[in-house]
Amino acid sequence: MRTASTLAIGLCAIGCGDVQVAPVSARLRVAHLSPDAPAVDVCVAPHGTTDFIGPVLASAGGPLGLQFGQLTKYIDIAPDQYDVRLVAPASADCARGLVPDFTELPALPEGASVTIAATGNLEHGGNAAFTLRTYIDDAEPAAGKAKLRFIHASPGTPAVDVGIGGGVLFAPVFENVEYGAASYIVAPPASGIEISARAHATTEDVLAINPATLPADGIITAIAIGELGNAAAPLDVLLCNDSGPPHMLLTECKRVAAPPVRASVRIAHLSPDAPAVDVCLAPTGTNAYGAPVLASLGQQSGLTYSKITAYVKLPLGTYDARIVAAGTDCKQPVVPDTVGIAVSQGMTATIAAIGDLDRDGAPHDPGFRLKAFLDDTTVTTGKIKLRFVHASPGTPAVDVGLGTAATGWTRVFANVSFGNFATNSPMNERGYIETSPLTSPVTARLANSPTDALTVHVSLAANSLSTAFAIGGKTGQHTNPLRVLLCSDSAPSLGLLTQCVAAP
Repeated sequence: MRTASTLAIGLCAIGCGDVQVAPVSARLRVAHLSPDAPAVDVCVAPHGTTDFIGPVLASAGGPLGLQFGQLTKYIDIAPDQYDVRLVAPASADCARGLVPDFTELPALPEGASVTIAATGNLEHGGNAAFTLRTYIDDAEPAAGKAKLRFIHASPGTPAVDVGIGGGVLFAPVFENVEYGAASYIVAPPASGIEISARAHATTEDVLAINPATLPADGIITAIAIGELGNAAAPLDVLLCNDSGPPHMLLTECKRVAAPPVRASVRIAHLSPDAPAVDVCLAPTGTNAYGAPVLASLGQQSGLTYSKITAYVKLPLGTYDARIVAAGTDCKQPVVPDTVGIAVSQGMTATIAAIGDLDRDGAPHDPGFRLKAFLDDTTVTTGKIKLRFVHASPGTPAVDVGLGTAATGWTRVFANVSFGNFATNSPMNERGYIETSPLTSPVTARLANSPTDALTVHVSLAANSLSTAFAIGGKTGQHTNPLRVLLCSDSAPSLGLLTQCVAAP
């Protein structure tokens, strides 16, 4: 076993003046990852000897000790088994530990780089009790690649998934990582990416690092620290540059996580002659289409005509969209891609597939395409909001109003052409009218015609937002006639779908 004097020589790598350092063959650093533990200093002794050397940081000119969220730099040390005593910062010696000594740590392997991490809570028991955990660090860069490790050190937080991107474009990298566990990946270098974390097997991102960089030949450790609901030590991610130079006595680390910024988007299938489809998204100009969106959510059968998905979360950016047949991958588009769809902060939108896929029998009808509509999300208390969108490819411009020719008709939405919403007063910039709750027939006519073309009965309760889509009506086709699809945009979704009813 190594003697205390040999240990002292090895520890001089962290700062012992002019002492000659003996050859050593292991590296050790200490991490403070316990959200309710005070700052500490560290003393080390050969296992079973109680010949503690240190305090390590104080003897190297670090009187403040190691605080929550900090890691020491690596120190050279002889490979052996050691006991660790945690003492108060600025302690003159190692005589008094703050907690019982840790005497069951594994031996340091020869040639290894090791992190000993203080994890858990001093005040909590069970699986989140305060303890020291040992992690073997990967110190060998991968030529031209980046190494990324994730450590789950947030007590009380369930198992997590960590991935590239976020929202519906989340691509898992680390899956089902339990508290205390760690895992490495080797990945191509990247910059300006987003790394997101969510509870395992859920679809809601909790934290995000944006932008994140994975440097070539670099080794990065991302550590989930803090606690959900802890104002003093909130859930966060500590990003440490393991392959970079130290910062004074510490490894270079910074807290980088923030609540994810997302937009809300839903997909509408309003093309009367198109089969079930799925949608692929890629950052504009990259052609980096991942999995089809609906398939990634477990909807392998895609989206059929007249169905509208629930809103899903999407990272901010500019996207190209590709329509593919349901059950296929993203390689073969059904129609040319729609490019340059901008998704901005706070945006809520409907991306609708409209028009005719096959125009041989209806050459004058508009062709199949995607059209984005910005959606309202709030309504004055006691009022309703209603919007009308024209998505019937074989139908000319229409007027839509309340009542019928027999009972008295009042125009509300005027001269709405295919692919558009009404812009006449009193509509807002997104095509909504805000009014009192109503129960009334709603009738559509060809623009400026006195003849009723289609009437449906509508009942809209206070505090609701709704969109009425004119659908169907492909020229020469009787399979999907002209109808109104009324969608309750503010109602809870039905699984993956928005609540909608087609009439008549």
